[in-house]
Amino acid sequence: MNGWQRFGLLILGCVGVMILFPNFDSRGWHFILFTLLGGAAALLLLSVLSNLFAIYRFETLNKIITLVVLGIIVYVLLWYFPQTDYRAPITKLKAGEMPTKADIQRGLKRLTFNFDFVHRNVRRDENFSNQEIPSQPAEKKIVIPAKPVQTQDSIEIIPE
Repeated sequence: MNGWQRFGLLILGCVGVMILFPNFDSRGWHFILFTLLGGAAALLLLSVLSNLFAIYRFETLNKIITLVVLGIIVYVLLWYFPQTDYRAPITKLKAGEMPTKADIQRGLKRLTFNFDFVHRNVRRDENFSNQEIPSQPAEKKIVIPAKPVQTQDSIEIIPE
């Protein structure tokens, strides 16, 4: 395996976790970014060591080592990927809570962007980044002061 294939598998693993467990907030995006950076560094180190010890000649051993490293990265991602309900994805899997079709659809929806600028409807249930908007409108409070505000009709300017 070359470096691009390894990096592609790393991206697939991270995106797969994001799709299967879509209950994350902005911390999840940062965590994925740093996981990609750390995983790319680990795979770069693996490539250097592979060339240093001539492991690249043994294609099967090279693939096995790569898949083990990627498996470790995805396993760590499942343990520490931040969720809004503060439960790790691996804990959910251990409890038997497998991702549902609705979770997968929400995960795919979070990774898409709505380019429908021409037919924009303000009252839609989604905005341009396809994030959910609360269906209940915000409360509108009109504050009326207890006594009326005094206005002045004119201003006199007195020269000195």
